[in-house]
Amino acid sequence: MGALPTAILVSCGLALLCLMPLAVELRKLDREPEFGRIGRGGRKARKGKKSKRRGLGTVPGPRALSRWLFPRRYSESAHALRRVGWAALSLTLAGLTVGLTHPHQASVALHIGAGMMFVCLGVGAVRQLILQRVLRAPTLRPRHLTRRERAADTEQGHTCAVYRRARHSEDDDEDDFAVFTLFGDESPFIGAGELVYQWNPPMSIQLLRPCDDDGVPLHEREHPVPPFHAHELVDYLREAVQLLDTDSQDVRLPTRVTDRVYLAETDVAVDRSLLTRKFDAARLREIINTPGSKEYHFLEVTSPAEDAEFVATVLLHISVQGRTLSISTAACVLAHTPRSFQRTAEFGHHGVLAVPWAALRELAMLPSEIQHSWRIVRYLFSLGKAAVLPRDLTSTPIRNVLIGSRVSIREKSAQEWSKIQLEKTDILGRMKTIERRLLRAAGDFLINHDVDASEFNDRATKIINSGIFNFGDNNNFNNNAVGDAAQVGAPANESASMNPSGGGEK
Repeated sequence: MGALPTAILVSCGLALLCLMPLAVELRKLDREPEFGRIGRGGRKARKGKKSKRRGLGTVPGPRALSRWLFPRRYSESAHALRRVGWAALSLTLAGLTVGLTHPHQASVALHIGAGMMFVCLGVGAVRQLILQRVLRAPTLRPRHLTRRERAADTEQGHTCAVYRRARHSEDDDEDDFAVFTLFGDESPFIGAGELVYQWNPPMSIQLLRPCDDDGVPLHEREHPVPPFHAHELVDYLREAVQLLDTDSQDVRLPTRVTDRVYLAETDVAVDRSLLTRKFDAARLREIINTPGSKEYHFLEVTSPAEDAEFVATVLLHISVQGRTLSISTAACVLAHTPRSFQRTAEFGHHGVLAVPWAALRELAMLPSEIQHSWRIVRYLFSLGKAAVLPRDLTSTPIRNVLIGSRVSIREKSAQEWSKIQLEKTDILGRMKTIERRLLRAAGDFLINHDVDASEFNDRATKIINSGIFNFGDNNNFNNNAVGDAAQVGAPANESASMNPSGGGEK
């Protein structure tokens, strides 16, 4: 703006601020080799240096003469530090020269530098005041949500969830062993945590009438038309689990029962109408009562513990098809966050003295802020894309773009299930309580609708008594022999001599 000397003075000042942290880092690097040589050489190396210095100390004359006679070898960091010093000296001389020749422009540059300093102090103080307000706030939810915040809030409470299917492998790999789980090696319930328990395979119960005589033919016992709809069982189980949250405070199990519909991102990419339709009560009933649909309905039961530091989620899927009731469940655990997530309470400085301290700390960070000022180019690029591209890329298909959830920050930072200690007992107890109530309520529902629940109760008892780590029923493999001429309970040579024909018990 016609003030070139002022721009030169301000640029020299900012360049000097950028050189300060660089000089400090180079100074640290210059000191490290000395400590390294002393540490590696040990006591003998120090003694050798002392003897040499004693010999040099006997030479008369000033220290400059001894340095000239015995020059010291400087490291690369020392040479770089000297170059930084020469650059700082050059910038200082250039600034003094311009300031002396243009005193009015020098005063303007001083005012600009003071303005930068006050801006840094103000930013640090305002940030600390905002943090203290957040610390004292009863809730972190803003009073007035912006358009972007409203969209995020709608997605958080939406019934539908788009999951990513596992990557398709076209080449047969001999080392790629199949994982013996219902959902594969990756859980589709992203955000719910680590998948720790599931029924594999699902429980299938034939819809038969109660009968004391086992010799009655199947066509006489079974219901040609199902005596109930699948959504009726889901509603019954929802009400049964919600009663756990209505007990007194000392024995109440905090639970939250919701409906969750999972859609594959490949299906959504082809047919976006799966997302545009409303998921009201009628739509949910249609999804539950339609087996083989692209929409997978789950009854989601969540139970938070320790202020949601631990979250246990039980997902139940029900379908009626082929005169058979199919029930499958999966349990996920969202464990506690790492220590770095809890630094707010650890370093939560607040009060009157915290505001000026934060302002001074922001002023000390000014050199690093100047070094990273080039990032404004990336911000301008992001703003340009936001202005040119459309606002919503999920409701309109664009080149068959996949919109499934790729990462969950809370799930990614959660502790692994195998490393949870004392809290594991409480989490397992909650899962078993929810599972036991679901099974008992389902058994009562079948009895009330004239369905033989004896087989269901027997299998439910096995599931309840089984370990939480067993994926499904107990899988026992007894009396197995592997290899040529291998026998069970006896060596191969003895078995071959006793039974040369190759027969025997298996």
